[in-house]
Amino acid sequence: MHNKVDLNIELLIEEYTPYIFKVVDSISNNSLSYQDKEEIISDTFYLLWKNQTKIKTNIKSYLASIAKNCTYNYLNHTKLTFELNENLESNFTFDYDTNLLIKEKLKNLNREEKDLFNLYYLNGYKIKEIARIKRKSISNVKVTLFRVRKKLKED
Repeated sequence: MHNKVDLNIELLIEEYTPYIFKVVDSISNNSLSYQDKEEIISDTFYLLWKNQTKIKTNIKSYLASIAKNCTYNYLNHTKLTFELNENLESNFTFDYDTNLLIKEKLKNLNREEKDLFNLYYLNGYKIKEIARIKRKSISNVKVTLFRVRKKLKED
């Protein structure tokens, strides 16, 4: 049976690529390039192929779940750019000088602030997860992240 599924993967790719593209596009709100979407679609089919023996539902819903998770993972991976763009300045760009400036400003943060910054912006943890990991209240994590953003905005 394993070989039979391997032989049909090309047919599955041909049949479901447009559907997966729509799933990825709707989740990303058109914020990803065509190449990014193609990469997510490739990852989706790779994971289908890799886990083909574990599929216990219909292929279409399984592919939709994989595509959804791959898209969220991809967006979380690029979250630092989006979050800093949104929270620091509306016209913020990441050129070489700006990256150096951010690195310098991060040196002025205390250890706890750096930890929360890294967990949230670089590692993509959700605020609830950070609160659990750091054994802090959700509001404490939010306030600390707000203060970190404020420090990074200051001249």
